[in-house]
Amino acid sequence: MARALRVQFDGALYHLVVRANNRQPLFRDTQDRRHYLDLLSRYREQFGFRIYCYLLINRQVHLLIETPKGNVSKVMQCLGTSYTSYFNRRHKRRGTLFEGRYKSYLIENGRYLPEVTRHIHQSSFPSGLNTNKKRDYPWSSYRIYLGIKPSDLVDTEPVLVRFGETLKEQQKRYREFVESEDLGESGRRDTRHLENYPSFAEKVDVGCQSAQMNRREDDSLKVAERILREVNLSLSLTPNEMGDLRESRKRGLARHVAMYLIRKQTSLPLRSIGQLLGVKAPAVALGIGKVEQLLKQEDFSKKVKSLLENNTFSFSESETAGEYSPLE
Repeated sequence: MARALRVQFDGALYHLVVRANNRQPLFRDTQDRRHYLDLLSRYREQFGFRIYCYLLINRQVHLLIETPKGNVSKVMQCLGTSYTSYFNRRHKRRGTLFEGRYKSYLIENGRYLPEVTRHIHQSSFPSGLNTNKKRDYPWSSYRIYLGIKPSDLVDTEPVLVRFGETLKEQQKRYREFVESEDLGESGRRDTRHLENYPSFAEKVDVGCQSAQMNRREDDSLKVAERILREVNLSLSLTPNEMGDLRESRKRGLARHVAMYLIRKQTSLPLRSIGQLLGVKAPAVALGIGKVEQLLKQEDFSKKVKSLLENNTFSFSESETAGEYSPLE
């Protein structure tokens, strides 16, 4: 059975739920949770989406985001792939981390925003936490709303502005709103299947989405082929050399950079990228992860940016020596 199409359009607002595979933990410690939030911040800047609410618990992640560019699938794809690559590398494991595709609930923009944030902040906490403990829970945006934890990751103004004139009054009244014992019918109803509202039907033409997806895939393949040519030319490599699993460190690094650039510049899944380079999807994820680590080095990051802007790239001997090794 074909997968249901994701409803995407500019300005869409979603409550997204990500669950762990086989009830395993998504986060084993503080470092894992911080890394997930760092990735969230990085992709927010890259894709230009807005975060209104988040909650990280042991086996789930809840996000409330708005996508001005209608790109929720790309956002979640990159976020999931990057975190899985990091998690598997750090904890020396393999395989799937998340349970299938994320769940997405399309929310009518504006009208239901306070209720959905309350639903996430109140209903989705780990069981057994009393009210005071919820305020102390560090992996939720609730503390940001209350002014306990300053952060620019979450845009609280569209919600808080409805609760009073001054920030202090807004935070007080929002706390009372969230911590009231009875969520009320709307607190639960408003987060479920709101994509059926007529206003969304007017914005989304599902019938044309399949053709649009095919065109995007064709465009992505053209971009991917161009990236491979540019990276090959930068090191004077042939396509066969690029795909050789026994390449030198320099060739391995070039191939991983190509994987990263294709992933960044197209909507191709890991499997399709792997087919272009003659490797499996897990090898692509690993290669992308290695490049993401190297991007923390300022000189390397500048060169990747240069390739994106000018289609030129070169590697120094120091960057291809040492601990870095190609895929085996």
